[in-house]
Amino acid sequence: MEGKIIPAKINQIKELLERLERLLAYPLAEFLKNPNGIAAAERYFQLVIDIASDINTELLVARNDGIADTYKQSFDRLARHNILSQELAGLLAKGAQIRNILVHEYDFEEDYEKFYTSAKELLPAFREYAKAIYSYIREGQKE
Repeated sequence: MEGKIIPAKINQIKELLERLERLLAYPLAEFLKNPNGIAAAERYFQLVIDIASDINTELLVARNDGIADTYKQSFDRLARHNILSQELAGLLAKGAQIRNILVHEYDFEEDYEKFYTSAKELLPAFREYAKAIYSYIREGQKE
């Protein structure tokens, strides 16, 4: 169905999550003292959401459900197709909101503590997303 593109993108997400996790493993005070680490963590976070959105688009198009208008909508629509749970889609949509804040530089107002806390809270959701997508495509290949 989705060939090798989606598994490759899942692997990219997993690699980025490992890098992000290493940066977020530092205590908050240390994390805040490292501007390069902060910038890298923000970029990894953004890339995880961007790649997930690419995967979502592939899956939605394959299901003849078109292209979502927003990152949040793409996660919601995967839940509608029972590819993701509603709860997981909601958490990932929160991640998409944080990604937009980072990219468009509004709302956080350099509040790196808020980013640190949010990113740490969302790491398990990103890992669950990768598992859910992998399971979905593996099941689709059996059909």
